[in-house]
Amino acid sequence: MEQNDINIHQLTDEIYQILHKRVDKLGIAYGIVTEFSYNPEEPTSWTISIEDSEIVLTSDMLFQYMKQHQNLEDTLTGFMHDHFPYFN
Repeated sequence: MEQNDINIHQLTDEIYQILHKRVDKLGIAYGIVTEFSYNPEEPTSWTISIEDSEIVLTSDMLFQYMKQHQNLEDTLTGFMHDHFPYFN
């Protein structure tokens, strides 16, 4: 998928909900902050903190994972598996 095929602003709420659902199942402390801007020069990103680990999921990273997975839920699950040991 190309970035032009997807409107990231339309997906922001869905991404936030999927991330919460995935992390909430772990039963540990976490936080997810969405950084959203209407300025195309400042793409949307999500800061995900789980216990003492933190990573920023950028729109570019999201699109790279989308090329490897069938749907948004699988995309986010793959990202979480790659970046947080709690998912392995």
